[in-house]
Amino acid sequence: MIWFTSDWHLDHANIIEYCDRPFKSVARMNNKILYNYKEAVAEDDIVYFVGDLCMRGADNLNFYINTFGKLPGQKHLILGNHDRMSPFKYEDAGFMTVHTALHLELLDLYLVHDPAKSIVRRNKDWVCGHVHNLFGKLIRPNVVNVSVDVWDFKPASFDEVNELLTTNR
Repeated sequence: MIWFTSDWHLDHANIIEYCDRPFKSVARMNNKILYNYKEAVAEDDIVYFVGDLCMRGADNLNFYINTFGKLPGQKHLILGNHDRMSPFKYEDAGFMTVHTALHLELLDLYLVHDPAKSIVRRNKDWVCGHVHNLFGKLIRPNVVNVSVDVWDFKPASFDEVNELLTTNR
């Protein structure tokens, strides 16, 4: 199975207020996002993280290794504006590949963190994050937001994303 997710913002206390997340603490938010991920994703699944994993920096590489390295799935990262480590450090933490944007040729989907960059190819289908809960799941008929803020803090399956794209053309 293929999954998409973004905007986890682990350890970001202010995101709870900014996005009106229903958590009383950062620990509860982190635990819920990680629990939901583990409930959905199997070891042989493919997961595309579309940016903004965590608010910790490169000096916390062990946190990344212990958190993301232990998650199931074949993980790929599209860097977000808060992902500040070098790509090699993300690979050390368990990501198979790291990109600034990615075209999934077999699915004909483009992945980018910031949906403003999807304007370049208006006639293509896009998966993004960055906007959290500002626009809901569908930003435009061809742009799906996979932020945990609009997916009940769970990853979105390819089937769910594809359904949104095909029913809104």
